[in-house]
Amino acid sequence: MMLVIDKPAGLAVHASGRDNLHLGQFLDSLSFGLPNKPELAHRLDRDTSGCLILGRHRQALKRLGALFAHGRIEKRYWAVVAGSLSSESGKIDSPLAKIGGRGNWRMKVDPQGQPSLTEWRLLGS
Repeated sequence: MMLVIDKPAGLAVHASGRDNLHLGQFLDSLSFGLPNKPELAHRLDRDTSGCLILGRHRQALKRLGALFAHGRIEKRYWAVVAGSLSSESGKIDSPLAKIGGRGNWRMKVDPQGQPSLTEWRLLGS
């Protein structure tokens, strides 16, 4: 059993030194009378809005984790940009690695990093 919520941009999923408000504070209210509160099956960055999947029990979290680990769940992002594009579609195929310490990290293109593929297309102008 799972729960899908629409996370707004600006809300962190975990507590951090710079965020007073985070999703973890609301998990108890998402239990809807069931004995266990839901837990995150994945994360979205604080500034990213979108669907966030939560598992309602340990077995659901295990199965959802396997789906994410094996690339069986597709993530789709939409962006509004200013300016013009050189083509109407494209691919960005660059491995990414995490750099920096706890609370101050970012992703960087790195040949030794994890595979990362972004396919994009213009939806309108």
